[in-house]
Amino acid sequence: AGGAYVPIDPYSPSERIHYIVRDSGINVLLLRGKLPDNIVFSETCIDILEEHAYHETDANLALPCRSNQLAYAIYTSGTTGTPKGTLIEHRQVIHLIEGLRRQVYSAYDSSLHVAMLAPYYFDASVQQMYASLLLGHTLFIVPQEAVSDGAALCDYYRKHRIDITDGTPAHLKLLIAADDRQGVPLRHLLIGGEALSKTTVTKFMHLFTVHGAAPVITNVYGPTKTCVDASLFNIDVSADDWTRSQIHAPIGKPLGNNRMYILDSLQRLQPVGVQGELYIAGDGVGCGYLNLPELTNEKFVDDPLIPSSRMYRTGDLARLLPDGNIEFIGRIDQQVK
Repeated sequence: AGGAYVPIDPYSPSERIHYIVRDSGINVLLLRGKLPDNIVFSETCIDILEEHAYHETDANLALPCRSNQLAYAIYTSGTTGTPKGTLIEHRQVIHLIEGLRRQVYSAYDSSLHVAMLAPYYFDASVQQMYASLLLGHTLFIVPQEAVSDGAALCDYYRKHRIDITDGTPAHLKLLIAADDRQGVPLRHLLIGGEALSKTTVTKFMHLFTVHGAAPVITNVYGPTKTCVDASLFNIDVSADDWTRSQIHAPIGKPLGNNRMYILDSLQRLQPVGVQGELYIAGDGVGCGYLNLPELTNEKFVDDPLIPSSRMYRTGDLARLLPDGNIEFIGRIDQQVK
């Protein structure tokens, strides 16, 4: 429709909701039910549960948006605790989906059932929502009560014949702890959000192999500012690149047209095996922060290797492995993410 959306967790503290509404400047608010009394919003509110909110038409929808128009702004807390809106355009979303199509979905020749565990107000939801719908698959939004329960999650996957799901390392541990994994039809898991332990992966693969073929696990990495996934690593526990890595799975190689640099404090490329700060450039890099030009200029800097291109400073330590994969080491500021 040519607009951009700002997802808000309705269970957030009212102060956070007030801040996001005020800072983003939204003029239409979609909600289920009535607006709580402690939330002040003077623009248009639409209760999607009300029948009169829907006005059907048989006219074709116009396509007024361009690739460089804003698609969404997702607010993250960051290091200060103050919510900051990250701006992502349509072209970054399309770049993400095309990268996932080539490197994940192209391995399957049938229509897939895709589960979404991530809440819609987290950027990981973008990966699941739009990949499934734009690539012609079926999206299943996993209910909250099943997301944090391994047995319930296995039941959900069986009942809905889920082929591909997202998740975090914590979800792998929930599935490992579930008593009944038999008949879970998963074919592929996209795991991200934090460092992925090799021990967790090995145990998961062993337990699921007992009940048939274990699903493929892809370790995905990327800050919100680079449209969800900047890189990915398809895990093969018997491959050299797996055995050579340290405690955690590598974060792999850049997705699509992204570029990833490991630089020292003078922005010089680090040799293989030497740690440095990880920078991300290319088509997945977003526009910056909403209403924070100074922070945008600090974090989104000129690419020293490609003129007129920008790169994002992740604040993550990483090193390049001999095979071209990248290994995440930790945060420069020791921040837990």
